[in-house]
Amino acid sequence: MQKLITIILLLGSYDPQTRSILEDVKEEIVKSFSGRDVYAVLLEFVEIYLSKTIQVLVELLNAGRISLFIFQEDVLVDVCDVNLEGSLDETVYSFLKEKHGAPKIEKQKVFNKLDRLMQLAKAILLIRDKEETRGGEYVELMHALFNAHANKVWFFKRNGVRLSAMLMEYLDKFKVNIRPYTDYQDLKTEVIRLLGYQLSSS
Repeated sequence: MQKLITIILLLGSYDPQTRSILEDVKEEIVKSFSGRDVYAVLLEFVEIYLSKTIQVLVELLNAGRISLFIFQEDVLVDVCDVNLEGSLDETVYSFLKEKHGAPKIEKQKVFNKLDRLMQLAKAILLIRDKEETRGGEYVELMHALFNAHANKVWFFKRNGVRLSAMLMEYLDKFKVNIRPYTDYQDLKTEVIRLLGYQLSSS
């Protein structure tokens, strides 16, 4: 199996409220584009493993299961859902030993993981739903901007959430697209409309 897939990277605060919204938006994307090989991923639930010949994106699912997306030169060659047996590293290494001859592979640190995900992503959606968070997603935003991914970034901001003057300077400098929304239903509508146009042009 060799095919191209579309990955949408979702970023946001992991306070309980925003995290729930991110998970719901993820499910809405998958449902809305079912059958089109569109995958939405949350940074917190993804790991990346690299070797000289293959790259493995691992998504943690519910009920002790993981999905492995195996790439060669950015082309997807295999997808498998497997049960988590032991640690995540042990499960991944065991699977690769059986299926791909035990390549020397290394789990990526967070910045390298971000780099790889941003390279693979068709679009990067950052959701800012409330002010009372530590703003860790802004670090991820800056990482995207400083690594030439500004054209992929869409900043979804709930109406009434204030942004600092410095952040606005960066958003303006890098010409980041900002989409305001009023409530959760409005957010879902905006996300699906945007991605509909993005995917139709790919």
